[in-house]
Amino acid sequence: MEYPIPIIKTKGNPFECGHIHGVSAKDKISRNVDYYLGWWSRNLDLDINYVKNYGSKVLEILEKFDKSIHKEILGVSEGSEIEPELISAINGRYELAWASKDQLMGGCTSITSLPGSVKENNTLLAQNWDYRLSVRENCIILEIEQDSGHSIVMHTEAGIIGQKGFNSEGLGLVINAMVSDRDKMGETVPFFAVCRAMLNESRFDKAVQVLLKAPRTVSYNVMMAMRGGVAVDLETHPFETSVILPENGSMVHTNHFVGERCFYLVDEFVKDEPSSIHRYHIAHDILKAKTGNHSLETFKQILMNHFAYPASICHHPDSEKLEDKQEETITSVIYELDCGKLFFTDGPPCENDYYLYIPDFIEK
Repeated sequence: MEYPIPIIKTKGNPFECGHIHGVSAKDKISRNVDYYLGWWSRNLDLDINYVKNYGSKVLEILEKFDKSIHKEILGVSEGSEIEPELISAINGRYELAWASKDQLMGGCTSITSLPGSVKENNTLLAQNWDYRLSVRENCIILEIEQDSGHSIVMHTEAGIIGQKGFNSEGLGLVINAMVSDRDKMGETVPFFAVCRAMLNESRFDKAVQVLLKAPRTVSYNVMMAMRGGVAVDLETHPFETSVILPENGSMVHTNHFVGERCFYLVDEFVKDEPSSIHRYHIAHDILKAKTGNHSLETFKQILMNHFAYPASICHHPDSEKLEDKQEETITSVIYELDCGKLFFTDGPPCENDYYLYIPDFIEK
């Protein structure tokens, strides 16, 4: 089958996997790095020397946090022939945005339903990943077969080794940006490295532990589910994590704080992304109304919702925004975790078909 974005398959030890990624996606990685360097320069007034210095600090943090992730980034660097400081900088791009909080972007909607709420008795986990328009052309499906025997498939940006995906144990995650008044630049493990380290785990509790123990100075959200019907939402800020569990077998999260351990915070992101509120309630109400009857099709219905267009669940560019702040649903992903199926779009799901990808680590 032909896919709208490249499928990059890597195999070996961490450095070898990174090297294959770097060679196979060289042009897209170069374009992605150039895009962020330009964006950071225009919007944050950060020059390449600042970015390289930041990337060097990220490498130091990653070497202490997880040597395998550190080695994989070095492999991406060598394979793509791009300096390791620049590869690590794009892997730490989420945190670098805190150089100016008003430049933070992304309005994602995440949902999950467990087997008792799904007609096919499957575990569904999904997300509309809303982000900057220019990033869309730099995305890939990355499949990683590690020497450890543990394999992962992700939809990610070229050069970034951890985002949204699932592993060969049926453990999957999706992500949401969050911002509180307690967030700041600092010594923090990059969010995407935390995601990758979670996907490197074969046990649900160990993946949760990765997030709980990772040092952070910023906020973010991870919704995680595992085949067999277990799910949790981990809503974090620099000092605490709210543990949110499904209600009636389903759960939703967007970009504002809803957890019990967040109410002494000032939610900064929702001021600029108020769509988070209606996206949350629309998805929540549809999930609640269809309890016991969820399916791939009902999930698609939620992810194509256009209430308050263009700031809808299915997100579209807003002509009132500046070019550098234009965003859309870059991809809509749905995982069937019990059978290892990944459905994804290239762009908003109302305009683009869902493609089915079954990774090699799933028995056909």
